[in-house]
Amino acid sequence: MCLCACATVAIWALITGGFDETGARVLASAIAVALCTLAGLAGAMVAEQRGGQRVIGQTTIGLAAVEAGLALVGIWSVGEYDAGDLWRVLGVGGALLVALTHTCLMLARQRASDTWAVKNLVVAAIALAFAAAIMTAGLFAFATGTVDPTVWRLLGVLVVLAVLATLLCPLLRRISRGRDREGESP
Repeated sequence: MCLCACATVAIWALITGGFDETGARVLASAIAVALCTLAGLAGAMVAEQRGGQRVIGQTTIGLAAVEAGLALVGIWSVGEYDAGDLWRVLGVGGALLVALTHTCLMLARQRASDTWAVKNLVVAAIALAFAAAIMTAGLFAFATGTVDPTVWRLLGVLVVLAVLATLLCPLLRRISRGRDREGESP
């Protein structure tokens, strides 16, 4: 539904020749709710599991709902008060929500047949994503003024390593299955 609202507002803007302030807010609201809904869906994938995965899924769903609510408050309350602190809170929550969503997606793809190498790579991908998220959240929460370029480089390295580990998981899983099949007798 959010995607339909975004499309409707975009088409209206194209037909009429521009966005007014309300149209921009409607579009921003629809995008924010759509992104939070997708994060919540990722959480739902593991919320039905047992143990720690259930908690991670439920936390993701809860944070997605809070982020959507705060985003709507920020979008529709612009100009009524200084929203700087609200945007900082949204930045912190958003960074953590990205890491939680990533974690849910990685955990949902795990299989009982995964090798120890795949399992360890999943853990590494999750840990690297959380390290980047915590660093980003810290920047939103505490940074004032210019941030040292070294911090941005370190953040970039963490993100690249998290993406690399994430992309290597399915490849290593496939390689492992291929080796298992080669060991089978015809």
